[in-house]
Amino acid sequence: MTSSEPIRQSPFASFAALVFAVLSILIFIGTAVWFWIQAPDTVASHFDSSGQPDDWSSKAGTLGWLVPIGVGIPVLFSIRWIWEKLPISLINIPFKDYWLERGERAYLFDCVMEFMRIVGGTTALLLTSVLVMIMREGRGATMPTGMTFLPTGVFLIITAASLINLVRRLRPPR
Repeated sequence: MTSSEPIRQSPFASFAALVFAVLSILIFIGTAVWFWIQAPDTVASHFDSSGQPDDWSSKAGTLGWLVPIGVGIPVLFSIRWIWEKLPISLINIPFKDYWLERGERAYLFDCVMEFMRIVGGTTALLLTSVLVMIMREGRGATMPTGMTFLPTGVFLIITAASLINLVRRLRPPR
């Protein structure tokens, strides 16, 4: 491969991204079940900018909005046919026209799906950490401020790395 050729995706990378998304969803579901069994009836449902709880609700209410988001987003991001059925004009990614003009729609969507599955998986893991933080507060343990922001930082780093990888792989040869 020369430097002017695009960086092609290995089938393993696409499969690994799907496995990552599925495992992340399963970890989230397992944590939600643990939360349902172990959490007190009233839990912190909102945290201020310093990471301290400033609103409380029932654990059923908290799971009632967290579970659909924690499962729904990664599942939605992982189903390829949904994205392939959208009008291509709605998909806004760099260098899209270059690949479509060359008849490389499959490669384009391979790259997009790897990115979407990684972001979906990290979203599930971010919401898993939210459940753990809520549980700690519910049990009376406070989280150090740094630990409150760590999951968000990891989410942002992984998402940024995935975006950089997407752009790198879609960049046309020079």
